Amino acid sequence: MHWIQNSKSSGDNNLEKILEIKNLTVHYEIEDGTVHALNGINLVLEEGVTLGLIGETGAGKTTLAKAIMRIIPQPPGKVVSGEVLFNGTNLLKINNAAMRKIRGEQISMIFQDPMSSLNPVMKVGDQIAEAIKTHEHISSVEANQKACEMIELVGINAERMDEYPHQFSGGMKQRVVIAIALACSPKVLIADEPTTALDVTIQAQVLEMMQNIKKKFNTATILITHDLGIVAQNCEKAAIIYAGEIVECGGTREIFKDMRHPYTIGLMNSIPKIHSDEKRLFPIKGLMPDPMSLPPGCRFYERCKFAIEKCKNEAPEMVHVGGEHWARCFLVKSISNRVE
Repeated sequence: MHWIQNSKSSGDNNLEKILEIKNLTVHYEIEDGTVHALNGINLVLEEGVTLGLIGETGAGKTTLAKAIMRIIPQPPGKVVSGEVLFNGTNLLKINNAAMRKIRGEQISMIFQDPMSSLNPVMKVGDQIAEAIKTHEHISSVEANQKACEMIELVGINAERMDEYPHQFSGGMKQRVVIAIALACSPKVLIADEPTTALDVTIQAQVLEMMQNIKKKFNTATILITHDLGIVAQNCEKAAIIYAGEIVECGGTREIFKDMRHPYTIGLMNSIPKIHSDEKRLFPIKGLMPDPMSLPPGCRFYERCKFAIEKCKNEAPEMVHVGGEHWARCFLVKSISNRVE
């Protein structure tokens, strides 16, 4: 827990913690056994800061987002332990009515697939206005006026308010989803792989738009992705998640300059280098462990080329590297700049 308490760098002393996750553990209890989706997650997010959450499929990224929003289906999902503190209030303890008021108004989420996020038989303008009326309790005329402003803000002509989702391209649908998420000017925005289904050019446009809106509203953002390039360009902080645990975290510049966890190094090595004549890529060997039968020691042991015998049976704790930089590895002090 020390890394949460000391997470502010000297340059961030004026920033207030808006979201704090402490020892969050989430399981899915199914017929075949228990899926250990999140295992003691600790994170902190300050106002106006974008945190990149990086990890491969199945690492627990979306489960973490849903736990913050308190939309994990129960059953089979179960929050075993931990706290999600929003401005000091534990979201896991408040009643459903209080959570509904926060969800969408104070904390919003952009889901992965805009196709399934929008109602296909409802005009996009009405969908934005509905989100506004739900939380701000204003008249339909005022809600429609604000919906017009929001759709213009995300780069869509207000004349298209009366069109349906099927009349929009994938990138335009994602812009509508972002307009809905930002309609009530939330303090925290969770973006779950918002550009995965988009081509590269549209990705850049959507990310630039999100950056501009973040500056306009000073929104704190958790950007969930598996793309290190997106994190490098858009996030002040980064956290790498593996098998339901944060394995490295800190300032984005700190981590990319001096990676200290073998998994982070493996992710970077698997990216083709523009300035080198590579004949082949260097993927991380093996697969992530089955979340229903996690190993007793380091979760990354079977895939790690730096592993020692101690890693097999002992689970490493977070070790302070310096500044805001922490890593979960016994060899933190000896692993540095091992990117090939």
